[in-house]
Amino acid sequence: MESLILLLTISASAFLATNIDDIFILTAFFSSKAFSNGSVVLGQYLGFGTLIIVSIMASFINLIVSSSIISLMGFLPILIGIKNLFEIKNIHDDFKELESFNEENGRIYPAFKVALVTIANGGDNLGVYIPLMSSVNTWDTLGITLSFLILTGIWCFLSYKLVHNRLVGQKILKYGHLILPFVLIGIGIIILYTGGGISLLATSFNHT
Repeated sequence: MESLILLLTISASAFLATNIDDIFILTAFFSSKAFSNGSVVLGQYLGFGTLIIVSIMASFINLIVSSSIISLMGFLPILIGIKNLFEIKNIHDDFKELESFNEENGRIYPAFKVALVTIANGGDNLGVYIPLMSSVNTWDTLGITLSFLILTGIWCFLSYKLVHNRLVGQKILKYGHLILPFVLIGIGIIILYTGGGISLLATSFNHT
């Protein structure tokens, strides 16, 4: 029992330490009309599930993925944010077209966007999860994985409730689609800077 409590404590600590910023990203997605609630949840699970799989595979082969290489994926949220910026001006005119697109393509396309942002923001996650899973046995790895999946659902629920809070929810819903592009671009820049992607690019250009 004590070992189970310790494992759950470690899992929760690792999740919270690496996903504080995700709750703000999820809030921005939930507040955007371009993303249904289901697509946000599905995308978060797809993205986070990918991070877990990569962590497990890397722990099995004792491979530590360079955070500077992972951080180059920060360009993905930047590009998505820029695209959304161009759509803001005509958001009301394009809303029916967007609804039609989502109906034809189900939840896959918007969910894929959310998943890309989640993966791109996962450099810190990999840096923590890979060593963690490398230090435990197979059953403990399964327990950590299940804990992470449950916590992901809780994280989505908290983000959804934040958007629909009476005090701040209405403002988030009203201006969320305007804020989302800047959130994505900001996250992308932070990923590139803190993960070492900018330094990696600068070094590469200096050698060319």
